Amino acid sequence: MASKNALGITGVLPEVAQRVHAASCDGTVLSPGQGIRPASLNVLWTRKCAEQSPLADHIAAVKEQLYGEETRDPSIPEEWEYHPALELRRLQNPAAQSGPFKAWSRDCAEMTKNARDLLDGIIRAREDHGGERPEKSAGVRQERNLGVRSLPVTVGEDPVGAFVEQARAGANAGRSTKSNASPCTARVWTDVMDEFGLTGIAAYPVVTMGAWWISPLEGDFNNDWRQDYLAILTYSFYFEYNVDTAPFGHPDPARLMRELIHIWNMPGLSAELQVRRSHMSCSMVFFDAKRKHEAAVKSHPTDGLTTWVHDDRDRWRDFKALDSGAYPHYVSFAEGTPGRDDMMLCGLVNDWVDIGPDLRYEECNQSVLALTRGSLILSDLLKCYERTVWMLNAQFNSEERYAGCVATFGACVWGTCNHRQDVWRYYALAFDLCAAAESLDLYMTCELADCYTAEMAAVDPAEAKTLPVLRRQLQYSVQIDGKEHVGEVALHISICDAVQDSLLPMSVVEFEFIVPLLLRRREISAQAFLAYMDRVYCENFAAVVRSAHSSCFSRAYGGAMAALVMEQWWAGMYFAIGVGSLIEAQPGHVAGDRAH
Repeated sequence: MASKNALGITGVLPEVAQRVHAASCDGTVLSPGQGIRPASLNVLWTRKCAEQSPLADHIAAVKEQLYGEETRDPSIPEEWEYHPALELRRLQNPAAQSGPFKAWSRDCAEMTKNARDLLDGIIRAREDHGGERPEKSAGVRQERNLGVRSLPVTVGEDPVGAFVEQARAGANAGRSTKSNASPCTARVWTDVMDEFGLTGIAAYPVVTMGAWWISPLEGDFNNDWRQDYLAILTYSFYFEYNVDTAPFGHPDPARLMRELIHIWNMPGLSAELQVRRSHMSCSMVFFDAKRKHEAAVKSHPTDGLTTWVHDDRDRWRDFKALDSGAYPHYVSFAEGTPGRDDMMLCGLVNDWVDIGPDLRYEECNQSVLALTRGSLILSDLLKCYERTVWMLNAQFNSEERYAGCVATFGACVWGTCNHRQDVWRYYALAFDLCAAAESLDLYMTCELADCYTAEMAAVDPAEAKTLPVLRRQLQYSVQIDGKEHVGEVALHISICDAVQDSLLPMSVVEFEFIVPLLLRRREISAQAFLAYMDRVYCENFAAVVRSAHSSCFSRAYGGAMAALVMEQWWAGMYFAIGVGSLIEAQPGHVAGDRAH
Protein backbone atom coordinates (compact mmCIF):
# COMPACT_ATOMS: atom_id res chain seq x y z
CA MET A 1 0.00 0.00 0.00
CA ALA A 2 1.30 3.47 -0.88
CA SER A 3 1.94 5.65 2.12
CA LYS A 4 -0.26 8.59 2.90
CA ASN A 5 2.67 10.92 2.30
CA ALA A 6 4.14 9.20 -0.74
CA LEU A 7 5.02 12.54 -2.32
CA GLY A 8 6.36 14.11 0.84
CA ILE A 9 4.52 17.30 -0.06
CA THR A 10 2.83 19.69 2.33
CA GLY A 11 -0.19 21.52 0.99
CA VAL A 12 -1.95 20.90 -2.32
CA LEU A 13 -0.14 20.87 -5.64
CA PRO A 14 -1.27 23.42 -8.23
CA GLU A 15 -3.10 22.12 -11.27
CA VAL A 16 -0.94 20.24 -13.73
CA ALA A 17 -0.78 22.98 -16.40
CA GLN A 18 0.49 25.55 -13.92
CA ARG A 19 2.94 23.07 -12.46
CA VAL A 20 4.55 21.97 -15.71
CA HIS A 21 4.91 25.51 -17.01
CA ALA A 22 6.43 26.62 -13.74
CA ALA A 23 8.88 23.70 -13.90
CA SER A 24 9.84 24.27 -17.54
CA CYS A 25 12.98 26.34 -17.94
CA ASP A 26 11.62 28.32 -20.89
CA GLY A 27 7.89 28.09 -20.24
CA THR A 28 5.74 31.12 -19.59
CA VAL A 29 3.75 30.67 -16.40
CA LEU A 30 0.09 31.57 -16.82
CA SER A 31 -1.61 33.18 -13.88
CA PRO A 32 -4.94 31.64 -12.84
CA GLY A 33 -7.74 32.87 -15.07
CA GLN A 34 -5.39 34.61 -17.51
CA GLY A 35 -7.22 35.11 -20.80
CA ILE A 36 -6.06 33.74 -24.14
CA ARG A 37 -6.04 36.02 -27.19
CA PRO A 38 -8.69 35.11 -29.77
CA ALA A 39 -5.93 34.59 -32.34
CA SER A 40 -4.84 31.54 -30.32
CA LEU A 41 -7.96 29.77 -31.53
CA ASN A 42 -7.51 30.35 -35.24
CA VAL A 43 -8.78 27.31 -37.19
CA LEU A 44 -8.42 28.73 -40.72
CA TRP A 45 -5.05 27.24 -41.64
CA THR A 46 -3.40 24.06 -42.95
CA ARG A 47 -0.09 22.51 -41.96
CA LYS A 48 2.84 22.86 -44.35
CA CYS A 49 2.48 19.43 -45.96
CA ALA A 50 -1.06 20.35 -47.09
CA GLU A 51 -0.40 23.93 -48.25
CA GLN A 52 -0.72 23.14 -51.96
CA SER A 53 -3.93 21.15 -51.79
CA PRO A 54 -7.68 21.43 -52.41
CA LEU A 55 -8.19 21.81 -48.65
CA ALA A 56 -5.81 24.77 -48.47
CA ASP A 57 -7.64 26.38 -51.40
CA HIS A 58 -10.97 25.79 -49.64
CA ILE A 59 -9.77 27.35 -46.39
CA ALA A 60 -8.42 30.36 -48.28
CA ALA A 61 -11.83 30.73 -49.92
CA VAL A 62 -13.54 30.51 -46.52
CA LYS A 63 -11.29 33.30 -45.22
CA GLU A 64 -12.16 35.48 -48.16
CA GLN A 65 -15.85 34.70 -47.93
CA LEU A 66 -16.04 35.47 -44.22
CA TYR A 67 -13.49 38.23 -43.77
CA GLY A 68 -12.35 39.45 -47.18
CA GLU A 69 -12.64 43.08 -48.25
CA GLU A 70 -15.36 42.30 -50.82
CA THR A 71 -17.71 40.53 -48.41
CA ARG A 72 -21.26 41.69 -47.89
CA ASP A 73 -22.32 44.25 -45.30
CA PRO A 74 -20.86 42.98 -41.98
CA SER A 75 -23.76 44.54 -40.07
CA ILE A 76 -26.07 41.90 -41.54
CA PRO A 77 -25.68 38.70 -39.51
CA GLU A 78 -24.70 35.70 -41.57
CA GLU A 79 -27.02 32.70 -41.43
CA TRP A 80 -25.48 29.41 -40.43
CA GLU A 81 -26.86 26.27 -38.87
CA TYR A 82 -25.67 23.71 -36.39
CA HIS A 83 -28.20 20.89 -36.47
CA PRO A 84 -26.41 17.53 -36.22
CA ALA A 85 -29.70 15.75 -35.42
CA LEU A 86 -30.84 16.34 -39.00
CA GLU A 87 -27.86 14.36 -40.26
CA LEU A 88 -28.61 11.50 -37.87
CA ARG A 89 -32.19 11.30 -39.14
CA ARG A 90 -30.88 11.13 -42.68
CA LEU A 91 -28.45 8.38 -41.76
CA GLN A 92 -31.19 6.38 -40.06
CA ASN A 93 -33.10 6.27 -43.35
CA PRO A 94 -32.48 2.90 -45.04
CA ALA A 95 -31.95 4.71 -48.34
CA ALA A 96 -28.88 6.42 -46.88
CA GLN A 97 -27.39 3.11 -45.74
CA SER A 98 -26.14 2.01 -49.11
CA GLY A 99 -22.85 1.79 -50.94
CA PRO A 100 -19.52 0.42 -49.70
CA PHE A 101 -19.86 2.05 -46.26
CA LYS A 102 -23.40 0.94 -45.47
CA ALA A 103 -22.38 -1.43 -42.66
CA TRP A 104 -20.54 1.34 -40.82
CA SER A 105 -23.34 3.86 -41.38
CA ARG A 106 -25.94 1.40 -40.10
CA ASP A 107 -23.87 0.67 -36.99
CA CYS A 108 -23.13 4.36 -36.51
CA ALA A 109 -26.84 5.22 -36.48
CA GLU A 110 -27.61 2.33 -34.13
CA MET A 111 -24.80 3.24 -31.72
CA THR A 112 -25.97 6.84 -31.65
CA LYS A 113 -29.55 5.82 -30.86
CA ASN A 114 -28.44 3.46 -28.07
CA ALA A 115 -26.21 6.12 -26.56
CA ARG A 116 -28.89 8.80 -26.72
CA ASP A 117 -31.45 6.49 -25.11
CA LEU A 118 -29.13 5.83 -22.18
CA LEU A 119 -28.20 9.49 -21.89
CA ASP A 120 -31.89 10.42 -21.92
CA GLY A 121 -32.43 7.98 -19.06
CA ILE A 122 -29.72 9.69 -17.02
CA ILE A 123 -31.09 13.13 -17.84
CA ARG A 124 -34.56 12.11 -16.70
CA ALA A 125 -33.22 10.54 -13.53
CA ARG A 126 -31.46 13.77 -12.60
CA GLU A 127 -34.40 15.96 -13.55
CA ASP A 128 -36.88 13.75 -11.67
CA HIS A 129 -35.07 14.45 -8.43
CA GLY A 130 -34.47 18.15 -8.86
CA GLY A 131 -30.74 17.92 -8.42
CA GLU A 132 -30.83 15.48 -5.51
CA ARG A 133 -28.45 12.58 -5.84
CA PRO A 134 -30.55 9.90 -7.55
CA GLU A 135 -29.60 7.11 -5.16
CA LYS A 136 -32.04 8.65 -2.68
CA SER A 137 -34.98 7.47 -4.82
CA ALA A 138 -33.68 4.34 -6.50
CA GLY A 139 -37.05 2.60 -6.71
CA VAL A 140 -38.68 5.36 -8.75
CA ARG A 141 -35.68 5.66 -10.99
CA GLN A 142 -35.53 1.99 -11.92
CA GLU A 143 -38.89 2.21 -13.70
CA ARG A 144 -37.65 4.92 -16.06
CA ASN A 145 -33.91 4.57 -16.43
CA LEU A 146 -33.75 2.52 -19.67
CA GLY A 147 -31.06 0.26 -18.26
CA VAL A 148 -28.86 2.76 -16.43
CA ARG A 149 -28.95 3.72 -12.77
CA SER A 150 -26.77 5.46 -10.21
CA LEU A 151 -25.30 3.78 -7.16
CA PRO A 152 -23.05 4.74 -4.28
CA VAL A 153 -19.65 3.17 -4.90
CA THR A 154 -18.56 0.23 -2.76
CA VAL A 155 -15.33 0.88 -0.86
CA GLY A 156 -13.30 -1.81 0.89
CA GLU A 157 -10.76 -1.81 3.70
CA ASP A 158 -7.80 -2.18 1.38
CA PRO A 159 -5.16 0.03 -0.31
CA VAL A 160 -7.77 1.45 -2.70
CA GLY A 161 -10.04 2.34 0.20
CA ALA A 162 -7.13 4.12 1.83
CA PHE A 163 -6.94 6.55 -1.10
CA VAL A 164 -10.66 7.20 -0.89
CA GLU A 165 -10.22 7.85 2.82
CA GLN A 166 -7.42 10.33 2.13
CA ALA A 167 -9.59 12.16 -0.41
CA ARG A 168 -12.49 12.34 2.05
CA ALA A 169 -10.14 13.58 4.78
CA GLY A 170 -9.17 16.58 2.64
CA ALA A 171 -5.94 15.52 0.94
CA ASN A 172 -6.74 17.97 -1.86
CA ALA A 173 -8.08 20.69 0.43
CA GLY A 174 -11.35 20.69 -1.53
CA ARG A 175 -9.86 21.34 -4.96
CA SER A 176 -8.73 19.32 -7.94
CA THR A 177 -5.33 19.29 -9.57
CA LYS A 178 -6.83 18.35 -12.95
CA SER A 179 -6.42 21.32 -15.28
CA ASN A 180 -8.76 23.06 -17.63
CA ALA A 181 -7.64 23.34 -21.26
CA SER A 182 -4.40 25.30 -21.44
CA PRO A 183 -1.97 26.33 -24.19
CA CYS A 184 1.67 25.25 -24.14
CA THR A 185 3.92 28.31 -24.35
CA ALA A 186 7.29 26.56 -24.07
CA ARG A 187 9.77 27.43 -26.81
CA VAL A 188 10.45 23.74 -27.45
CA TRP A 189 6.80 23.38 -28.51
CA THR A 190 6.44 26.60 -30.50
CA ASP A 191 9.49 25.47 -32.50
CA VAL A 192 7.62 22.30 -33.48
CA MET A 193 4.60 24.36 -34.46
CA ASP A 194 6.77 26.51 -36.72
CA GLU A 195 8.54 23.48 -38.20
CA PHE A 196 5.38 21.77 -39.42
CA GLY A 197 3.02 24.69 -39.90
CA LEU A 198 0.86 24.15 -36.84
CA THR A 199 -0.72 27.31 -35.49
CA GLY A 200 -3.84 28.68 -33.78
CA ILE A 201 -5.55 25.95 -31.77
CA ALA A 202 -2.41 23.80 -32.04
CA ALA A 203 -1.11 25.82 -29.09
CA TYR A 204 -3.41 23.64 -26.98
CA PRO A 205 -1.89 20.18 -26.32
CA VAL A 206 -5.35 18.75 -25.60
CA VAL A 207 -6.35 19.58 -29.19
CA THR A 208 -3.01 18.93 -30.87
CA MET A 209 -2.65 15.42 -29.48
CA GLY A 210 -6.16 14.48 -30.60
CA ALA A 211 -6.27 16.21 -33.97
CA TRP A 212 -2.68 16.50 -35.17
CA TRP A 213 -1.20 13.35 -33.63
CA ILE A 214 -3.81 10.61 -33.12
CA SER A 215 -5.86 11.56 -36.18
CA PRO A 216 -3.08 11.29 -38.80
CA LEU A 217 -1.66 8.25 -36.98
CA GLU A 218 -4.77 6.26 -37.90
CA GLY A 219 -3.59 6.37 -41.51
CA ASP A 220 -6.93 6.70 -43.29
CA PHE A 221 -5.42 8.46 -46.32
CA ASN A 222 -1.65 8.06 -45.98
CA ASN A 223 -1.20 11.59 -44.70
CA ASP A 224 -2.48 13.52 -47.73
CA TRP A 225 -4.86 16.52 -47.45
CA ARG A 226 -7.87 14.28 -46.82
CA GLN A 227 -6.22 13.23 -43.55
CA ASP A 228 -6.06 16.92 -42.62
CA TYR A 229 -9.75 17.28 -43.36
CA LEU A 230 -10.44 14.44 -40.93
CA ALA A 231 -8.26 16.17 -38.35
CA ILE A 232 -10.51 19.21 -38.66
CA LEU A 233 -13.58 17.04 -38.06
CA THR A 234 -11.76 15.56 -35.07
CA TYR A 235 -10.90 18.84 -33.39
CA SER A 236 -14.51 19.87 -33.58
CA PHE A 237 -14.89 17.17 -30.90
CA TYR A 238 -12.83 19.31 -28.52
CA PHE A 239 -15.27 22.21 -28.86
CA GLU A 240 -18.39 20.10 -28.42
CA TYR A 241 -19.04 21.16 -24.84
CA ASN A 242 -18.57 24.82 -25.61
CA VAL A 243 -20.36 25.64 -28.85
CA ASP A 244 -22.75 28.04 -27.16
CA THR A 245 -20.25 29.55 -24.72
CA ALA A 246 -16.74 30.94 -24.95
CA PRO A 247 -14.59 27.88 -25.69
CA PHE A 248 -11.13 28.12 -24.13
CA GLY A 249 -11.68 31.84 -23.47
CA HIS A 250 -12.74 32.79 -27.01
CA PRO A 251 -14.93 35.95 -26.91
CA ASP A 252 -17.05 34.94 -29.92
CA PRO A 253 -18.00 31.24 -29.93
CA ALA A 254 -20.49 31.74 -32.76
CA ARG A 255 -17.67 32.95 -35.00
CA LEU A 256 -15.55 29.92 -34.18
CA MET A 257 -18.35 27.47 -34.90
CA ARG A 258 -19.26 29.36 -38.09
CA GLU A 259 -15.68 28.89 -39.31
CA LEU A 260 -15.73 25.19 -38.46
CA ILE A 261 -19.04 24.60 -40.25
CA HIS A 262 -17.71 26.37 -43.33
CA ILE A 263 -14.64 24.14 -43.33
CA TRP A 264 -16.82 21.06 -42.89
CA ASN A 265 -18.92 22.09 -45.90
CA MET A 266 -16.10 21.77 -48.41
CA PRO A 267 -17.44 21.47 -51.97
CA GLY A 268 -16.56 18.46 -54.07
CA LEU A 269 -15.97 16.04 -51.20
CA SER A 270 -15.75 12.39 -52.22
CA ALA A 271 -18.51 10.00 -51.16
CA GLU A 272 -16.23 8.56 -48.48
CA LEU A 273 -15.47 11.95 -46.94
CA GLN A 274 -19.16 12.81 -46.97
CA VAL A 275 -19.88 9.58 -45.08
CA ARG A 276 -17.17 10.35 -42.55
CA ARG A 277 -18.60 13.84 -42.07
CA SER A 278 -22.03 12.30 -41.49
CA HIS A 279 -20.60 9.98 -38.86
CA MET A 280 -19.02 12.92 -37.03
CA SER A 281 -22.40 14.65 -37.02
CA CYS A 282 -23.83 11.61 -35.24
CA SER A 283 -21.24 12.03 -32.53
CA MET A 284 -22.26 15.64 -32.16
CA VAL A 285 -25.90 14.61 -31.62
CA PHE A 286 -24.77 12.88 -28.45
CA PHE A 287 -22.58 15.74 -27.25
CA ASP A 288 -25.18 18.36 -28.08
CA ALA A 289 -27.59 16.68 -25.64
CA LYS A 290 -24.92 16.00 -23.03
CA ARG A 291 -23.51 19.51 -22.91
CA LYS A 292 -26.96 21.14 -22.71
CA HIS A 293 -27.95 18.85 -19.87
CA GLU A 294 -24.70 19.36 -17.97
CA ALA A 295 -24.96 23.12 -18.39
CA ALA A 296 -28.45 22.95 -16.85
CA VAL A 297 -27.30 20.94 -13.81
CA LYS A 298 -23.78 22.30 -13.38
CA SER A 299 -24.60 23.81 -9.98
CA HIS A 300 -25.87 20.50 -8.59
CA PRO A 301 -23.60 19.22 -5.83
CA THR A 302 -22.06 15.76 -5.93
CA ASP A 303 -20.89 13.61 -3.05
CA GLY A 304 -17.84 12.25 -4.89
CA LEU A 305 -18.98 8.69 -4.21
CA THR A 306 -21.76 8.11 -6.77
CA THR A 307 -21.48 6.50 -10.19
CA TRP A 308 -23.71 5.19 -12.98
CA VAL A 309 -23.98 1.51 -13.89
CA HIS A 310 -25.65 -0.30 -16.76
CA ASP A 311 -27.68 -3.47 -17.30
CA ASP A 312 -26.80 -4.24 -20.92
CA ARG A 313 -23.23 -4.78 -22.09
CA ASP A 314 -23.66 -3.91 -25.76
CA ARG A 315 -25.76 -0.81 -25.20
CA TRP A 316 -23.22 0.37 -22.65
CA ARG A 317 -20.46 -0.26 -25.20
CA ASP A 318 -22.24 1.96 -27.72
CA PHE A 319 -22.73 4.63 -25.04
CA LYS A 320 -18.98 4.64 -24.41
CA ALA A 321 -18.23 4.59 -28.13
CA LEU A 322 -20.11 7.86 -28.67
CA ASP A 323 -17.75 9.49 -26.16
CA SER A 324 -14.61 8.46 -28.07
CA GLY A 325 -14.22 11.30 -30.58
CA ALA A 326 -13.08 8.83 -33.28
CA TYR A 327 -16.15 9.06 -35.51
CA PRO A 328 -14.41 10.65 -38.54
CA HIS A 329 -12.23 7.54 -38.60
CA TYR A 330 -14.90 4.92 -37.99
CA VAL A 331 -14.89 3.77 -41.63
CA SER A 332 -11.24 2.76 -41.11
CA PHE A 333 -12.14 0.57 -38.12
CA ALA A 334 -12.89 -3.13 -38.47
CA GLU A 335 -16.44 -3.87 -39.60
CA GLY A 336 -19.09 -4.98 -37.13
CA THR A 337 -18.58 -5.95 -33.49
CA PRO A 338 -14.75 -5.61 -33.43
CA GLY A 339 -15.03 -2.03 -34.68
CA ARG A 340 -17.69 -1.16 -32.12
CA ASP A 341 -15.56 -2.73 -29.39
CA ASP A 342 -12.59 -0.67 -30.57
CA MET A 343 -14.60 2.54 -30.37
CA MET A 344 -15.43 1.65 -26.77
CA LEU A 345 -11.81 0.85 -25.92
CA CYS A 346 -10.77 4.37 -26.97
CA GLY A 347 -12.86 5.66 -24.07
CA LEU A 348 -12.22 2.88 -21.57
CA VAL A 349 -8.45 3.42 -21.47
CA ASN A 350 -8.91 7.12 -20.77
CA ASP A 351 -11.41 6.41 -18.00
CA TRP A 352 -8.76 4.47 -16.08
CA VAL A 353 -6.80 7.70 -15.49
CA ASP A 354 -9.91 9.69 -14.54
CA ILE A 355 -11.70 7.54 -11.96
CA GLY A 356 -11.29 10.05 -9.12
CA PRO A 357 -12.15 13.21 -11.08
CA ASP A 358 -15.13 11.44 -12.66
CA LEU A 359 -16.46 10.63 -9.20
CA ARG A 360 -16.02 14.23 -8.11
CA TYR A 361 -17.90 15.54 -11.16
CA GLU A 362 -20.37 12.61 -11.36
CA GLU A 363 -19.46 11.82 -14.94
CA CYS A 364 -22.28 9.73 -16.39
CA ASN A 365 -19.99 7.72 -18.67
CA GLN A 366 -17.29 6.33 -16.32
CA SER A 367 -16.65 2.95 -17.90
CA VAL A 368 -14.32 1.42 -15.29
CA LEU A 369 -16.96 1.82 -12.59
CA ALA A 370 -19.64 0.64 -15.02
CA LEU A 371 -17.67 -2.59 -15.47
CA THR A 372 -17.02 -3.08 -11.74
CA ARG A 373 -20.72 -2.41 -11.01
CA GLY A 374 -19.72 0.58 -8.90
CA SER A 375 -17.10 -1.29 -6.89
CA LEU A 376 -13.81 0.27 -5.77
CA ILE A 377 -12.76 -2.89 -3.95
CA LEU A 378 -9.21 -3.82 -4.90
CA SER A 379 -10.07 -7.30 -6.19
CA ASP A 380 -12.86 -5.96 -8.42
CA LEU A 381 -10.65 -3.25 -9.89
CA LEU A 382 -7.92 -5.81 -10.57
CA LYS A 383 -10.43 -8.05 -12.33
CA CYS A 384 -11.51 -5.11 -14.51
CA TYR A 385 -7.90 -4.13 -15.23
CA GLU A 386 -7.04 -7.69 -16.26
CA ARG A 387 -9.95 -7.80 -18.70
CA THR A 388 -9.13 -4.35 -20.05
CA VAL A 389 -5.64 -5.57 -20.91
CA TRP A 390 -7.01 -8.76 -22.47
CA MET A 391 -9.12 -6.67 -24.82
CA LEU A 392 -6.18 -4.39 -25.62
CA ASN A 393 -4.07 -7.46 -26.44
CA ALA A 394 -6.65 -8.66 -28.96
CA GLN A 395 -6.72 -5.25 -30.60
CA PHE A 396 -2.92 -4.94 -30.59
CA ASN A 397 -2.54 -8.37 -32.19
CA SER A 398 -4.79 -7.65 -35.19
CA GLU A 399 -3.60 -5.99 -38.38
CA GLU A 400 -7.23 -5.46 -39.41
CA ARG A 401 -7.79 -3.39 -36.28
CA TYR A 402 -4.76 -1.12 -36.69
CA ALA A 403 -6.80 2.11 -36.89
CA GLY A 404 -8.70 1.23 -33.73
CA CYS A 405 -5.48 0.14 -32.05
CA VAL A 406 -3.60 3.39 -32.59
CA ALA A 407 -6.71 5.38 -31.64
CA THR A 408 -6.88 3.50 -28.33
CA PHE A 409 -3.20 3.69 -27.51
CA GLY A 410 -3.04 7.23 -28.84
CA ALA A 411 -5.62 8.15 -26.20
CA CYS A 412 -3.19 6.88 -23.57
CA VAL A 413 -0.35 9.05 -24.89
CA TRP A 414 -2.82 11.93 -25.16
CA GLY A 415 -3.38 11.55 -21.42
CA THR A 416 0.34 11.82 -20.64
CA CYS A 417 0.87 14.87 -22.88
CA ASN A 418 -2.25 17.04 -22.78
CA HIS A 419 -1.39 19.40 -19.86
CA ARG A 420 -4.77 18.52 -18.36
CA GLN A 421 -4.85 15.09 -16.72
CA ASP A 422 -2.56 14.66 -13.72
CA VAL A 423 -1.46 11.12 -14.51
CA TRP A 424 2.09 11.34 -13.16
CA ARG A 425 0.98 12.73 -9.82
CA TYR A 426 -1.48 9.85 -9.56
CA TYR A 427 1.25 7.37 -10.46
CA ALA A 428 3.62 8.85 -7.89
CA LEU A 429 0.98 8.31 -5.22
CA ALA A 430 0.16 4.68 -6.03
CA PHE A 431 3.14 3.18 -7.87
CA ASP A 432 3.46 0.42 -5.26
CA LEU A 433 0.25 -1.09 -6.64
CA CYS A 434 1.86 -1.87 -10.01
CA ALA A 435 2.96 -5.18 -8.51
CA ALA A 436 -0.62 -6.23 -7.75
CA ALA A 437 -1.62 -5.67 -11.39
CA GLU A 438 1.54 -7.19 -12.82
CA SER A 439 0.86 -10.41 -10.90
CA LEU A 440 -2.26 -10.99 -13.02
CA ASP A 441 -2.38 -12.93 -16.27
CA LEU A 442 -1.98 -9.93 -18.57
CA TYR A 443 -1.12 -11.68 -21.84
CA MET A 444 -4.39 -13.37 -22.78
CA THR A 445 -6.34 -12.07 -25.79
CA CYS A 446 -10.11 -11.77 -25.45
CA GLU A 447 -13.00 -9.75 -26.80
CA LEU A 448 -15.56 -7.83 -24.76
CA ALA A 449 -18.09 -10.66 -25.05
CA ASP A 450 -15.49 -13.11 -23.71
CA CYS A 451 -14.90 -10.96 -20.62
CA TYR A 452 -18.43 -9.89 -19.66
CA THR A 453 -21.86 -11.46 -20.03
CA ALA A 454 -24.67 -9.62 -21.77
CA GLU A 455 -25.80 -8.53 -18.28
CA MET A 456 -22.27 -7.13 -17.59
CA ALA A 457 -21.08 -9.76 -15.13
CA ALA A 458 -17.34 -10.42 -15.32
CA VAL A 459 -16.53 -13.94 -16.52
CA ASP A 460 -13.48 -16.02 -17.33
CA PRO A 461 -13.23 -16.81 -21.05
CA ALA A 462 -13.97 -20.33 -22.17
CA GLU A 463 -11.07 -20.12 -24.61
CA ALA A 464 -8.31 -17.59 -24.92
CA LYS A 465 -5.00 -17.37 -26.70
CA THR A 466 -1.83 -16.07 -25.14
CA LEU A 467 -0.23 -13.11 -26.87
CA PRO A 468 3.41 -13.80 -27.81
CA VAL A 469 5.61 -10.83 -26.95
CA LEU A 470 9.13 -10.67 -28.37
CA ARG A 471 11.45 -8.43 -26.39
CA ARG A 472 15.11 -7.50 -26.33
CA GLN A 473 17.30 -5.39 -24.10
CA LEU A 474 17.36 -1.62 -24.59
CA GLN A 475 20.01 0.44 -22.85
CA TYR A 476 19.15 3.72 -21.15
CA SER A 477 20.93 6.60 -19.46
CA VAL A 478 18.92 9.35 -17.81
CA GLN A 479 19.83 12.24 -15.47
CA ILE A 480 17.50 12.77 -12.52
CA ASP A 481 18.14 15.13 -9.66
CA GLY A 482 21.83 15.42 -10.54
CA LYS A 483 22.43 11.65 -10.73
CA GLU A 484 22.89 9.54 -13.85
CA HIS A 485 20.88 6.33 -13.96
CA VAL A 486 22.26 3.78 -16.40
CA GLY A 487 20.96 0.31 -17.20
CA GLU A 488 19.00 -1.79 -19.64
CA VAL A 489 15.44 -3.03 -19.81
CA ALA A 490 13.67 -5.64 -21.93
CA LEU A 491 11.10 -4.00 -24.22
CA HIS A 492 9.03 -5.05 -27.24
CA ILE A 493 11.25 -5.41 -30.31
CA SER A 494 9.26 -2.84 -32.30
CA ILE A 495 10.20 -0.22 -29.70
CA CYS A 496 13.87 -1.17 -29.87
CA ASP A 497 13.82 -1.14 -33.68
CA ALA A 498 12.14 2.28 -33.78
CA VAL A 499 14.70 3.76 -31.38
CA GLN A 500 17.55 2.20 -33.36
CA ASP A 501 16.13 3.58 -36.63
CA SER A 502 15.60 7.07 -35.11
CA LEU A 503 11.83 6.86 -35.60
CA LEU A 504 11.11 7.04 -31.88
CA PRO A 505 13.22 9.30 -29.64
CA MET A 506 14.77 7.52 -26.68
CA SER A 507 13.67 10.47 -24.55
CA VAL A 508 10.04 9.45 -25.14
CA VAL A 509 10.77 5.90 -23.95
CA GLU A 510 12.48 7.34 -20.88
CA PHE A 511 9.58 9.64 -20.03
CA GLU A 512 6.82 7.12 -20.68
CA PHE A 513 8.46 4.01 -19.21
CA ILE A 514 12.03 4.19 -17.86
CA VAL A 515 11.63 6.98 -15.28
CA PRO A 516 8.36 5.52 -13.92
CA LEU A 517 10.21 2.19 -13.65
CA LEU A 518 13.01 3.82 -11.65
CA LEU A 519 10.43 5.12 -9.19
CA ARG A 520 8.86 1.70 -8.85
CA ARG A 521 12.32 0.24 -8.14
CA ARG A 522 12.80 3.05 -5.61
CA GLU A 523 15.98 4.18 -7.34
CA ILE A 524 14.50 7.70 -7.21
CA SER A 525 12.13 9.33 -4.76
CA ALA A 526 8.55 10.30 -5.50
CA GLN A 527 9.51 13.96 -5.15
CA ALA A 528 12.38 13.61 -7.64
CA PHE A 529 10.14 11.67 -10.02
CA LEU A 530 7.38 14.28 -10.12
CA ALA A 531 9.86 17.15 -10.38
CA TYR A 532 11.52 15.44 -13.35
CA MET A 533 8.23 14.65 -15.12
CA ASP A 534 7.00 18.22 -14.66
CA ARG A 535 10.30 19.67 -15.87
CA VAL A 536 10.41 17.69 -19.13
CA TYR A 537 6.64 17.53 -19.72
CA CYS A 538 6.64 20.11 -22.53
CA GLU A 539 9.82 18.67 -23.99
CA ASN A 540 8.27 15.20 -24.17
CA PHE A 541 5.05 16.53 -25.71
CA ALA A 542 7.10 18.28 -28.39
CA ALA A 543 9.20 15.16 -29.03
CA VAL A 544 6.11 12.97 -29.43
CA VAL A 545 4.52 15.28 -31.99
CA ARG A 546 7.76 16.04 -33.87
CA SER A 547 8.67 12.35 -34.20
CA ALA A 548 5.24 11.49 -35.62
CA HIS A 549 5.28 14.26 -38.21
CA SER A 550 8.91 13.55 -39.11
CA SER A 551 8.11 9.89 -39.75
CA CYS A 552 5.02 10.83 -41.80
CA PHE A 553 3.01 8.77 -39.29
CA SER A 554 4.47 5.53 -40.61
CA ARG A 555 3.18 2.11 -39.55
CA ALA A 556 6.55 1.37 -37.96
CA TYR A 557 6.24 4.47 -35.81
CA GLY A 558 2.58 3.80 -34.93
CA GLY A 559 3.31 0.18 -34.07
CA ALA A 560 6.21 1.19 -31.82
CA MET A 561 4.09 3.72 -29.95
CA ALA A 562 1.33 1.14 -29.51
CA ALA A 563 3.89 -1.35 -28.15
CA LEU A 564 5.27 1.25 -25.75
CA VAL A 565 1.79 1.87 -24.36
CA MET A 566 1.20 -1.88 -24.09
CA GLU A 567 4.39 -2.18 -22.03
CA GLN A 568 2.89 0.41 -19.67
CA TRP A 569 -0.30 -1.64 -19.34
CA TRP A 570 1.59 -4.92 -18.86
CA ALA A 571 3.68 -3.26 -16.13
CA GLY A 572 0.53 -2.27 -14.22
CA MET A 573 1.14 1.45 -14.63
CA TYR A 574 -2.41 2.36 -15.57
CA PHE A 575 -3.74 0.46 -12.60
CA ALA A 576 -1.56 2.56 -10.30
CA ILE A 577 -2.65 5.74 -12.10
CA GLY A 578 -6.30 4.80 -11.75
CA VAL A 579 -6.02 4.11 -8.03
CA GLY A 580 -3.92 7.23 -7.46
CA SER A 581 -6.58 9.31 -9.22
CA LEU A 582 -8.91 8.52 -6.32
CA ILE A 583 -7.11 11.27 -4.39
CA GLU A 584 -9.58 13.46 -6.33
CA ALA A 585 -12.70 11.57 -5.12
CA GLN A 586 -14.23 14.38 -3.12
CA PRO A 587 -17.46 16.40 -3.28
CA GLY A 588 -17.86 18.77 -6.21
CA HIS A 589 -20.45 19.72 -8.81
CA VAL A 590 -21.85 17.89 -11.84
CA ALA A 591 -19.57 18.40 -14.85
CA GLY A 592 -17.47 20.83 -12.84
CA ASP A 593 -14.43 20.15 -15.01
CA ARG A 594 -16.16 21.61 -18.09
CA ALA A 595 -16.60 25.17 -19.26
CA HIS A 596 -20.33 25.83 -19.76
